[in-house]
Amino acid sequence: MRVGFVVGEFPLLSETFVVDQMAGLLARGFQVEVVCEKMQGDHRIDRQSEPMATLLARTRHWWRWAAVISKFVQRLPPRLRYKASTVLDIAFARRLNRCDVIVAHFGQNGERAAALKKWKVLKPPIITIFHGADVAIPARQAVLATQYAGLTKHGTLNLPVNDYFRTMLLEAGLSQASTTVHHMGIDTREIGYRWESWEGTQLVVTTVCRLVEKKGVEFALRALASLKASQPQLDWRYDIVGDGPLRMNLERLAVELGLAGRVTFLGSLPHAEVKRRLRMAHLFLLPSITASDGDMEGIPVALMEAMAAGLIAVSTYHSGIPELIKDGETGLLTPERDISALAGKLTWAAEHPTECERIALAARRKVEEDFNADVLNERFAQIVTQLATSSPAHAPTGHVGVSEGLADPSSAG
Repeated sequence: MRVGFVVGEFPLLSETFVVDQMAGLLARGFQVEVVCEKMQGDHRIDRQSEPMATLLARTRHWWRWAAVISKFVQRLPPRLRYKASTVLDIAFARRLNRCDVIVAHFGQNGERAAALKKWKVLKPPIITIFHGADVAIPARQAVLATQYAGLTKHGTLNLPVNDYFRTMLLEAGLSQASTTVHHMGIDTREIGYRWESWEGTQLVVTTVCRLVEKKGVEFALRALASLKASQPQLDWRYDIVGDGPLRMNLERLAVELGLAGRVTFLGSLPHAEVKRRLRMAHLFLLPSITASDGDMEGIPVALMEAMAAGLIAVSTYHSGIPELIKDGETGLLTPERDISALAGKLTWAAEHPTECERIALAARRKVEEDFNADVLNERFAQIVTQLATSSPAHAPTGHVGVSEGLADPSSAG
């Protein structure tokens, strides 16, 4: 069975969940094609490793040899750019029609594929996976329904990564039968669980993320400054792994808050080094917020990895995060932007390492049971297979949903 993945830039280190899903299908005997908007990808990714080498060999630009004019097309006025892009998409749709199913990561890519259905040039059914900004930003702008009008008519199955986004999509007009939750996950076999109490030693707090507004690192710094002022006897340090547009502002803020001696900005690191840093840490701090443009998290993979490794996750009641973390049971949660509450959770964790061991064990079990990539990839393979076999003629429209056994929100892992 041949599955065509439609993505934006490929490959990206920040979207390893896309590669993991592709690899899961390859491991189960599927053939995978990748069609993308940009092929430069991320230089930090090992392109020679498997399955990356296999995937890159099967990756093509949307417009193949005509990709050289893509920059020119992007400079056209909006209406003319849309028309030119559509003509080129139609001209090069043949490669996608070789596939049994199309899987689009992010709503805008699903809508692009749905446009080809509208023009009756794309035959396979479309599965669209929604991750975050592709739902939250258009919802904030009150254009979610119009932005995905094509998917409402021509999309076969819509898979938001959390129930919060599913509700948004249903309110925008997508049908109950075609819209269900499918979580992203991690390979827990690659992350060893390790619990180490910080009693009598320095508490190591870490964050691994891209330094953008929705990650809430500003509030992490302000909460730690509050902790320093109220609990001067506590010995702790804060390591921030990652880069992004807010790095300089956050570095200045750390100095202004008097945290320069305790906070280290490490920048982007190879995945192996990130894993080593996680093994050295005790608490994983990610106080996610809704950004000013409406951008939101899905369910951060970094939280899953930290919880699997035995760290105490400290986060917020934001988007789908409560589907992963239950306050006081599998981690610690506070309201968004609540510096006092966040400082209180950090203080409690610092002073109660024994109680935190119970939370760490429960967090590992939660990830193993509900966010296990191998289980989720098996489920996804079944979804793809059932969808393809129920649409042998590649009907141009139609929905296959929970009533036909493809997916059930109550069992979404």
